[in-house]
Amino acid sequence: MDMTHQGSGTTKMAWRAMIAADHRTRMKTLSSSLAAVAVVVVLAGPTAVGAQEFEPRTYAVAPAGLNFVAVAYGFATGAVFMDPSLPAEDVNADVHLVVMRYVRTLELFGLPSKLKLALPLSDGHWDGFLEGEFRTRDATGQGDARIVMETLFAGAKHEKKTVWGARLQVILPTGQYDNTKIINLGANRWGAIPEVGFSYPAGKWSFEGALAAWIFGTNDDFGGVRLEQDPLLVAKFDAVRSIRPGFWWALAAGYGYGGRTTVDGVKRDTVQRNWRLAFMMAYPIRANQGISISIGSGGNFGAGTDFDTIAIGYQYSWGGR
Repeated sequence: MDMTHQGSGTTKMAWRAMIAADHRTRMKTLSSSLAAVAVVVVLAGPTAVGAQEFEPRTYAVAPAGLNFVAVAYGFATGAVFMDPSLPAEDVNADVHLVVMRYVRTLELFGLPSKLKLALPLSDGHWDGFLEGEFRTRDATGQGDARIVMETLFAGAKHEKKTVWGARLQVILPTGQYDNTKIINLGANRWGAIPEVGFSYPAGKWSFEGALAAWIFGTNDDFGGVRLEQDPLLVAKFDAVRSIRPGFWWALAAGYGYGGRTTVDGVKRDTVQRNWRLAFMMAYPIRANQGISISIGSGGNFGAGTDFDTIAIGYQYSWGGR
């Protein structure tokens, strides 16, 4: 028996298996990160719109050391970026948005984690009635940047078990703001969104849910007055169908309640009861590149936003260990 030839064949098979496994891992990781750019439109809203943004596969396991850069374009139409404390009626808007995002996978205290940075740029036109007078507003510039940290704290070592995780988003007041204007691209206040969620695998499907709360800072220069806002509580759920590694589609739904505003110590009748629905799909071009698309709609049963969106994104990845 030719032991040298047999060993060489075994080594080649082992290498091929390792390469195939690495390819599948990269595709899964790419698809989970693509979800971040599939919901680009809601990333730059200064109000509570973003609290119900959807990111299917947020709690998917990813190896440490990977880097992702992404750019996405979105278009939204309807009552977009409206602060419910404003006495405005019949508001319509068309908003174009570009978001640039960087993602780094890492280990935090031995737990699989992701660090995400996002910077939105917007261009929009708004018109409507403010206290009975017709007004228009055009704005172009930077929205509020975000820093996000995600960590999986249970189930990450078992691919077929439920994974539990948490994440914290911090919204920085970096967006364009003019206190003489009723609509702005930035909120002129800090914000935070703590969230806890899970992912339950079931064959080709995975079912995910999360509870979050948007905690608003205070805007001390809201048209010359002080704006405060109660937390907005959010519940989200999505069902993801995997076609093959890196290729999936998802349906998502969310509901938010709360966010009542107080202006100069006077509480307003602005409790939000918002709902969101969305369809998302991610498709890999190569092992380190992919595209995504999302279509969404939102409305309210009280104060809040009412809009439709569509977004497309491209992502490139490198690194890993």
